[in-house]
Amino acid sequence: MKNILKWLSTPYYFNPSIKIKLKISFSLGLFIFIFLYIFRPFYLNQFEVILLEYTLSIGITAFISAFIIQYVPPLIFKDYFNEDKWTIGRNLFLIVVSIVIMGTIVWYFSDLYTRPYHLRRFSLLEFLFYTFLMSLIPLTFFLFINEKNIRERREKKVLEIKEIKKDKEIEISKKLASKISITSDNGKENITFKIDNLVYVTSQGNYASFFLLHDNNLKEKILRVTLTKITKELEGYSNIIRCHKSYIVNVNYITDISGNARGYLLGSKLIPIVIPVSRSFSKQSLQSLIQ
Repeated sequence: MKNILKWLSTPYYFNPSIKIKLKISFSLGLFIFIFLYIFRPFYLNQFEVILLEYTLSIGITAFISAFIIQYVPPLIFKDYFNEDKWTIGRNLFLIVVSIVIMGTIVWYFSDLYTRPYHLRRFSLLEFLFYTFLMSLIPLTFFLFINEKNIRERREKKVLEIKEIKKDKEIEISKKLASKISITSDNGKENITFKIDNLVYVTSQGNYASFFLLHDNNLKEKILRVTLTKITKELEGYSNIIRCHKSYIVNVNYITDISGNARGYLLGSKLIPIVIPVSRSFSKQSLQSLIQ
């Protein structure tokens, strides 16, 4: 049971792009149409007169309803569909709910065809059962193949980046002040520190937490200031990079980089947590983290 729960909580890549949603919806609708028209399962031999029209309408309805189901809920339930919280369990739950909703919609419209021709009508539960059998094949194949490809690509890039770290020497392009002072948004407080002592910064609402190295231990200092302002203040320091909307890191302290279906993660012997890397981060910028 623990292994199943652990697997369900495994991070899974959630792609919010409309292009991917259209691709999944179209592939599902096309598969359903072709499968029903060619193999004619579930008593479809009785639909000989309107077989093409009937199966095509089911495929189109499945395509439209699948796209709506993928597009609308993330707009309403933004926190649930947060990319950083997305897991295999949530993805499977979305698939089950989507199939039930899509099956109900298709059942309603297919019933409009069966009545005029006095053909066999399926009950809703029976139709949903057939919909599950039909949909699970293409969806399972696409989702697991997609996750496998993304994971393998990221693991390959991680290896490439680690090789760059071994082969390339650190280059310093310009000399900058070794100490810097950052003022709060209200101008009443400030923090002064050596750049070499800054390990990372993270945001906490309207405040930012600076984690500074002091006697081989991290010491936290809090200031009311945005990460955007901090980024501008630290502009020019090649070793200080904003890798995520909530994190700024000193790459000199990064000792490991890993990747999973959700994205890349930065690790350090000094930092007790792993730091996420935004997916908008370019490959070149990611490589520069450990050059």
